[in-house]
Amino acid sequence: MSPRVTAEYVEECRAADSRLRHAARELNLPETYGESYGRLLLDRPLFVPRTEITGFADDLAALFDILVSLPGRLFDGDLRRYCSALGMDERLAELMCRGASGRPPLHLRADAYHDGSAFKLLELNIGSQLGGTDFAQLNRAFLQGTAFKDFAEQHRLEHIDTAARVARTLRRVGGTVTSDEPVVALIEANGGIAAYRHVFTALQEAMLDHGVRLLLGEVQELGELDGKVTLRGTPLDVVLRYFVASEVVDDEVALDRLDTLVRAHESGQTVLYTPLEGAMFASKGSLALLHDPRTRATLSDRERAVVDRAMPWTRLLSRSRHSAEAHAELIDRCHTERENLVLKPGVGHGGAGTVIGHEVTDEEWRKALRERFTGDHVVQERVRPAGEPVVDADTGVVADWVANYGIFVDTEGYAGSFVRALKPTDGAVVAYANPGTRGACVFTTP
Repeated sequence: MSPRVTAEYVEECRAADSRLRHAARELNLPETYGESYGRLLLDRPLFVPRTEITGFADDLAALFDILVSLPGRLFDGDLRRYCSALGMDERLAELMCRGASGRPPLHLRADAYHDGSAFKLLELNIGSQLGGTDFAQLNRAFLQGTAFKDFAEQHRLEHIDTAARVARTLRRVGGTVTSDEPVVALIEANGGIAAYRHVFTALQEAMLDHGVRLLLGEVQELGELDGKVTLRGTPLDVVLRYFVASEVVDDEVALDRLDTLVRAHESGQTVLYTPLEGAMFASKGSLALLHDPRTRATLSDRERAVVDRAMPWTRLLSRSRHSAEAHAELIDRCHTERENLVLKPGVGHGGAGTVIGHEVTDEEWRKALRERFTGDHVVQERVRPAGEPVVDADTGVVADWVANYGIFVDTEGYAGSFVRALKPTDGAVVAYANPGTRGACVFTTP
């Protein structure tokens, strides 16, 4: 949070004749992006000190390094044993291990709250299938408005275009298989393009702004020619993967095409960006291992400090990861601290399967805990986000919103961010599955 800049923006928006007050309602957005998101926008951008968010991104990169080292630290480098310890579905684990190197590319988005003092990690999404990549379209649209442009210049606001970073990455990895401009295709699961065509068309618009002509296709449309992957007959240099393991595990055709992709990637004919293995380090169970005493015993002082600074206390609930005594102690703590805890599935999104301790009774909480003694469920310390004041453009009323930051990190460090925001009265899960959720772009302050 940037309290001073935020306070000045809000104060100016409170004036009935403020030009800033309606800035978010008058944006000139690219056609598809505007049709998809134009009615789902918060009435202002959010502001964050540059050093704070880049420092958090550095911590996230350090966490990534620790996470991908866990199989070696704890399981003799055996990825299947690692997945089993997390309670991961065996078939999904097998898919994630196909072609796995043990070191996926650093390409992630953290979902985080700011508690008024610092960012705290809620979830980590690792891989190429990340939503929000094209959010800088919103930053650019704000800067086209005279009122906001003046405010931005006065306060030296900046932003990073995540799509530009992705375009640069695609050219870099494409350069390993061709000396020409790489032919890149975004590949979804069967039916995925049709279901979310507006989302992918908006992403196409954003990538084209950076010189990347992004083809769209689905797994069943892939073929092979002389060892190179093709899309409807067109040879591909890079496949930008947007499908996940759970979407192809029951599809024999998709599994066959996945094998084709892995072969082409390993032979250097077509780059698969990114392989499925990143997901095995992105589950909430993976994060829970970082607070496991056996893991912490292997960490350096610096690594423990990063874990404690960047993420809330998180533990696996499965009996198989604890001695009987340790499991009993963990569950006792869960009973005692219900109002400060949240139960989450290891793999999932949009808040599905989440139980918020302070929203249920003791009896409901105990039942929920008992139902999660097997599998990949975790318990996590509740992070209390600081409110972000926003002036309603219609009424002039100021209300606090909860901001869920999506923070991108790549090999160059901080790679941009965006926000999903929700009024506290509209629920505890800030995700687009909740109809009250609104989107906002992020600007950094000096």
